[in-house]
Amino acid sequence: MSSPGPRRYVIGIVVTLLAVAALRDLSRLGQALPWRTMDDFPDFYCAGEALDRGASPYTYEPLHACEHRVNAAGTFRGRLFAANPSIAVPAPQPPYDFAPFMAFARLPFGVARRIDAIAILVSVALCAAALLALGVPFDVALAALALSAGYAELNTGQLVPFSLLALTLAGLALSRGRDVLAGVLAALTAIEPAAGVPVIVATLLFVPRARTAAVVAIAVLAFGSLAVAGPAALLRYLTAVLPAHAGSELHFPFQYSLTYVLAAAGVPPAVAQISGGASYLVLLLAGLWLAPRAAAALRHRELLVFVPALCAVIAGPFLHQEELCFALPALLVLTAGARGRERVVASLALCLLAVPWILVWGTKQLFLASLLACAVILLRSAIDLRIAAAALCAIAAAIYAFELHPPHLPVPHGGSLPSYAPNALVQSEWRAYTQARSTRDPLWLAIKLPSWGALLAALAIAARSGSRFPPASESNPESLREMRDPRPESPRARRD
Repeated sequence: MSSPGPRRYVIGIVVTLLAVAALRDLSRLGQALPWRTMDDFPDFYCAGEALDRGASPYTYEPLHACEHRVNAAGTFRGRLFAANPSIAVPAPQPPYDFAPFMAFARLPFGVARRIDAIAILVSVALCAAALLALGVPFDVALAALALSAGYAELNTGQLVPFSLLALTLAGLALSRGRDVLAGVLAALTAIEPAAGVPVIVATLLFVPRARTAAVVAIAVLAFGSLAVAGPAALLRYLTAVLPAHAGSELHFPFQYSLTYVLAAAGVPPAVAQISGGASYLVLLLAGLWLAPRAAAALRHRELLVFVPALCAVIAGPFLHQEELCFALPALLVLTAGARGRERVVASLALCLLAVPWILVWGTKQLFLASLLACAVILLRSAIDLRIAAAALCAIAAAIYAFELHPPHLPVPHGGSLPSYAPNALVQSEWRAYTQARSTRDPLWLAIKLPSWGALLAALAIAARSGSRFPPASESNPESLREMRDPRPESPRARRD
């Protein structure tokens, strides 16, 4: 933010004090620190252990027994498992995702969890470094990713950071004209299939020199699935696990999907699921239509994969807070290239996506950290200081208002969940659990409004950028190879 000398120093002092206070609050989390929770890591660890022993990672047993053995006491997940002998949490990932966890399963659980925590943090840091190479200021990238991808993913122990890293590196490879490498990296975004599919399709359509590499990498993943799980498990994942899991969280308050919204509004489950699936396909097509246009208009070839990833996390049949960070690479690039009112809107959207609202709602120690992330984004976006201050105050007021009414959900206890057949899909039990935790509290919809608004704003900015693309060139995405970064200070070399 360019400011007169004294004002700049005052702002620097205020931000520094805010950072110190935020770190102090985070240090008070104690046992709730994210690397001590990693709620979903036991599910992946146990799925890997099941495969390593030749069992299914998708059935109630052996997942149930393993998760009750390894979930740590003192955490929410540990207390939940201690109070509910029948509970088990699914790991609805494709078999190739479990290959590293087969190796982890041969290590002590605590050691494996520490390695995974380090890998998550390194992945997020590398994402910020890749975005820096694309022209996004490092502090802005780090502010946008710190809570939404760093804290949130570490808190759950999710696989999203590894797919997000593949996405950002694929964009960087495209920006440098290294299409073969981009094809391999695009295929690796399938670590999270819902986000990876649009990215892979965009790469196959718009980057001819990446096609062979992408197809080979996809084949390697498919053969990896066959090697670790066999054809029957792979077929069961595609035909049974995926639809069962989408249906198991129809009323789960942590969902951000269109299916969840429709189900909460009383729409019949079948209609809600079909509508969610249809919205995913519509937005996939929208992303494929917008990506080459926005990339050409802004001369940022990385948007060929970033825009489809953004569209993958809007609406859909199944979506959690942890997946929303797939929108950030596109929005960060769009914000850097925006001007005037559009830059203000993009910066505000970036702030709203940088805050993991549900986590912040239930964890007061994240209040100052959220404001710090937003302050860095707003100040570095070079928008009017009065607008930045008003936006920061509004975000602070919104968080504070939510924290006055902390989140509350019913938690099943004791024998509220029945027993299940060992060879049944875990989703049979998971559906009963999520139904037991459903709520009609309108705050569980209201807490998602900032993120939904930011996603729609990002989509609108991408569409507006794409509308600047000259019609004569619309059908020729290969012209993107000749792009140069429009910013005179950028040293980016000629594409291709």
